[in-house]
Amino acid sequence: MRALDLTVAGRDVMAPVCRGCTWWQSPHPRDAALRPGWERAVEEEAGFFGRALVDGDHVIGWLQAAPGRLVGRAPALPAGPPSPDAWILLCAYFYDEEYLAGFQRLLLDLEAALKLRDVPALEAFALRRSDPADRFRGYLRETNLFNPEVLEGGGFRTVARCGDVARYRVDLGTVVAVPRESRARERVKAPAAAQPV
Repeated sequence: MRALDLTVAGRDVMAPVCRGCTWWQSPHPRDAALRPGWERAVEEEAGFFGRALVDGDHVIGWLQAAPGRLVGRAPALPAGPPSPDAWILLCAYFYDEEYLAGFQRLLLDLEAALKLRDVPALEAFALRRSDPADRFRGYLRETNLFNPEVLEGGGFRTVARCGDVARYRVDLGTVVAVPRESRARERVKAPAAAQPV
């Protein structure tokens, strides 16, 4: 498995429902015309608007993120507004919603990619408490919020609360940005197994 940048040129890896979604971009989520311009604006700032996890030719899922100032709906959310220095983890889409290991891997990859682009922090909106039945889901699609236990397990901490919603933050200065796969690693061959004497 490997992670790819979500860009305007490669947006076709996303499901059609995500390619036309503008829930985060506007209080009027039916305005699909906003989406292409928003993607370009985020990409111009950091080179991408999220990361996708792929296995060969198969897309496993993706996470979308953007600077808080480019997320029109974020200031009005409970536990908002987001911090001015932070990017916002907007949403996740995995074809298997309970593939928690994939979600966690991609979240770490996104954090590392943002750190390499000098982004100081990543924030996310989550329920304050999740249902035990959702323990294998990082993102609760029906509420458009993240699972707090999964965020906390990934180093996020609560920075604001309002009712059932909390805003979580991870300072990316604490993240060690190390690529999972590299060309150097591919060239290293495993040593021959030791033979009994």
